[in-house]
Amino acid sequence: MISPEYLDTTLRCPYDPNRARLRDEGDHLVCVRCALKFRVRDDIPNMLVEEAELPPGCESLSDLPCQKEGK
Repeated sequence: MISPEYLDTTLRCPYDPNRARLRDEGDHLVCVRCALKFRVRDDIPNMLVEEAELPPGCESLSDLPCQKEGK
């Protein structure tokens, strides 16, 4: 389990580290802004966007809402 303090103060979505927080869903961290899902294994999150799971309706990283908004 990822520390709630670490999640609140340090971890952010790589696409918008100044604003986009993450929520803990057990085996994934999910960006509250674009819904990109980052896998967590052995309490270590994989924050590589290229390996993240896209939300429904997105075919590629460029389809993410935060990318369409121009950040």
